[in-house]
Amino acid sequence: MKKLLNVLVVLGIVGASILTAVPSVFANTNLVANSSVESANSTGAAPVDWLSNSWGSLNATFTYPGAGQDGSRSVRVDVSNYQNGDAKWYFKPVSVQSNKTYTYRTYYKASIATEVVMQILHTDGSISYQWLKTVAANTGDWQVASADFTTPANVSTVTVFHVVAGNGWLQTDNTSFGLKEEAPVPTDGNLLPNASLETADDTIANKPAWWSSNAWGTNTAKFTYEANGQNGNRSVKTEVTAYTSGDAKWFVDPVLVKPNQQYTYKQYYKANVETQIVAAYVDASGNYSYEWLRSAPASTNWTETSVTFKTPANSQKASLYHVVDKVGWLQVDTASLTEFTVTPNTQPIPNPSLETALSSNANMPANWSNNSWGTNTAKFEYVTNGRTGSRSAKVTMSNYTDGDAKWYFDPISTLEPGKQYRFTVWYKGTVAPEAVAMFNKADGTTKYFGLPDPVSTGNAATTWQQYTDTFTVPADAVNTSVFLFINKNGWLQTDDYSITSYQPTGFSRPLVTLTFDDGHEDNVTNALPLLNQYGFKTTQCYATQHVEGHPDEVQNVLNFYNSGHEICSHTVSHPFLTSLSQAQLNYELSHSKQVLESIIGQPVRNFASPYGDYNSSVNGIIDNYYQSHRTVDEGYNSKDNFDVYRLRVQNVQNTTTLAEYQSWLNHARATNTWLILVYHRVAPDAGQFDSYPADFAAQLRALQNSGLTVKTYQDALTETRAQL
Repeated sequence: MKKLLNVLVVLGIVGASILTAVPSVFANTNLVANSSVESANSTGAAPVDWLSNSWGSLNATFTYPGAGQDGSRSVRVDVSNYQNGDAKWYFKPVSVQSNKTYTYRTYYKASIATEVVMQILHTDGSISYQWLKTVAANTGDWQVASADFTTPANVSTVTVFHVVAGNGWLQTDNTSFGLKEEAPVPTDGNLLPNASLETADDTIANKPAWWSSNAWGTNTAKFTYEANGQNGNRSVKTEVTAYTSGDAKWFVDPVLVKPNQQYTYKQYYKANVETQIVAAYVDASGNYSYEWLRSAPASTNWTETSVTFKTPANSQKASLYHVVDKVGWLQVDTASLTEFTVTPNTQPIPNPSLETALSSNANMPANWSNNSWGTNTAKFEYVTNGRTGSRSAKVTMSNYTDGDAKWYFDPISTLEPGKQYRFTVWYKGTVAPEAVAMFNKADGTTKYFGLPDPVSTGNAATTWQQYTDTFTVPADAVNTSVFLFINKNGWLQTDDYSITSYQPTGFSRPLVTLTFDDGHEDNVTNALPLLNQYGFKTTQCYATQHVEGHPDEVQNVLNFYNSGHEICSHTVSHPFLTSLSQAQLNYELSHSKQVLESIIGQPVRNFASPYGDYNSSVNGIIDNYYQSHRTVDEGYNSKDNFDVYRLRVQNVQNTTTLAEYQSWLNHARATNTWLILVYHRVAPDAGQFDSYPADFAAQLRALQNSGLTVKTYQDALTETRAQL
């Protein structure tokens, strides 16, 4: 399945310091002597307590002009014939405290983009450098460049280099450096200072206090401090007029947060494009990490967006970025960040029956979003009827070629990684939906877990029906949403969602079964020797059009069978079973069975469906030929969910990590469930659904080290069915 949402990873800011344009308010006196460079030294050619320096291959000219932003003097450096290195004026190093946040600010003009770098003298006499930011060119009125920096534990003195590293010039004046004053802590539970943006910064024009703006990547961004807002008279606006990569945003300066704590962020916005909300976390060393939280749909009226998230274990501060990552504009106002307390047994899905509308938009349920992708026309409605109450969500699709459409609740971070949960929803519609669990992971990627289809008949249900099934939260998931979607013309209406803890009813012991689909000849060479080495017996499922009439392929089947492996059917031609006529379906099921039985001289009892494509009608005909049906629906088989014609699996792909594989084994052991693994081809040129030989070998070692019992599909089926 293609991604349903654009998952945003913000990496435009590097280093352990960070951010652009911070409020320049100091808790103590400015540490820079002769900060406005008005006092000249004895030569008259340079200011007192200031130094100049260049290195590399370039020509640098340092001057002390008779005009400045504040007073009558400033400093300037001109660079020509540049090949490498840099040139700069800088104040004499000053003593600072360890593990404290300082703010640097200077007024500047420049013909090219320049860089701000911190020089740190450590207590052991060593010197290190920390890049702080890039400053855009500015040949007009004096502008402010500023940055925050958190000192390391072993610091002695620092200075700041505002450098020219190219052909061009830079003029600076009125420089300050001092301990940063923390933002006032609100008393109403909202952790964000100046939440409605009404208070302007008292030292930097056109900027709200304790808020900043930033752009990274290749784009053209404009930031304005608007004289209108959702609440009060002020707000901020970001406009991107040209875009290739990166993003642009206004954001509140990082505030103190608790590690491993749930928080809810809310903000009013309006925008003419879809935008993204990202959390930025700061650890004790000042390092930043980022987590995409959700998308916000375009809305030209003030709309409230809300998302709940959990801070990482190493976080000390956090900020929220509402970013523009395409050509368009975004205006924001009235933000809040509050602790979210989870009450035991509380339903974790926000607004689960969709009864509560957004306070700013009666046509949207609070804490819900909608999305479509592909070539189709999707219509989303917040309808005034439901299974219970008076509201529900509806999506109608027309002009379908590909893709899908769905409503989904905002991803929640209150579910515990590694634990199992039961998802329940009520639905009706003119087309059969599908079910998916979506996990946003710590590395910024998204994983989708395909639940069994809600409508086992494959048909529509125009009266309210309940769907319920289980899923496991991956160990590296940071938040989760589960939803029904449609991928054909028609409509789907949903209501009354819930997620509850789930504990499977296990068997007397955990079991593992290795199954292989399709019958790839590579497996005789690459998989069979390793399987024999470890003594694991598997179940090989063949599409017989590749076997019948091909002596070499017949021998491959016998090579596995004669080594003690089970043979199962995977149809003749590997079709989508639900697309076949009854006669075609009977042929695919019966003829593959006949071919395989003629080769091994024994009954072929079990079947695996190609693509996992089935419905209750297909299963009814499978029942005429086979005693079971193995799907590709993801999960574990236990006493309470056991369906011999809908057996669940974990699908091994070329992206399956050893840690993920190990987690499947651990889960089976912890719950005494039957884990069925689905492999395809083991080969050096592994495709998406294949496995690399080295990965396969590592997985077999992990399986052996786990001590779990490995059985063929038939043997495991016999053992588990006897316990039902």
